[in-house]
Amino acid sequence: MRQGRGSTCSRPGKEAGGGGYLSRLAVVTRMTRLLPRQLVTSRQMVDRAIYGTVSVIAVIAAASHGHAPAGQVLIFTAASSVVLWMVHVYASVLADTGPAGLEWRPAVQRAIRHEHGVLIGVVIPLGVLSLGTLRLIDDDRAIRWSMWSGVLVLFLTPLVWFRPATTGWGRTLVASLVGGGLGMALISLKVVLH
Repeated sequence: MRQGRGSTCSRPGKEAGGGGYLSRLAVVTRMTRLLPRQLVTSRQMVDRAIYGTVSVIAVIAAASHGHAPAGQVLIFTAASSVVLWMVHVYASVLADTGPAGLEWRPAVQRAIRHEHGVLIGVVIPLGVLSLGTLRLIDDDRAIRWSMWSGVLVLFLTPLVWFRPATTGWGRTLVASLVGGGLGMALISLKVVLH
């Protein structure tokens, strides 16, 4: 039995992928590679990306009432995400040009650089939603899966950010459960609203 990078065994004599605890853990750890690398490069990026992900789930939940087609939900959600990002850029520019006294042009450049995490956070849910627009899956499934993909991003982000090997699994799993729980709360609001 070869044990190289990426292979796990739950106990001696049990092959990876055989359903053991460590093999399931390895699957979750590999799933973290789905997240864009930019998402976890800095504290600012993580908080903005999480905000973008939570916001996109909420907008999809609100926009998808009454059997709205996936294309309509995608357009509304993408436009809302861009406006939300612009509000973040605007607020950052105001903060930097006010008492901080930064010139307007550098403040705008800095704000765009610092706030693009909001847009990074919407990429995966909007990508899944676009599958319905392209008719690769039906509209209802595209809407549901896009919201659940956001929940998955919220769950997986702490696994990447905390690096459980150094931070510890307890703290990482609590953060993952909280993130996933917040996403699921938004999905439950869709059920209540519609």
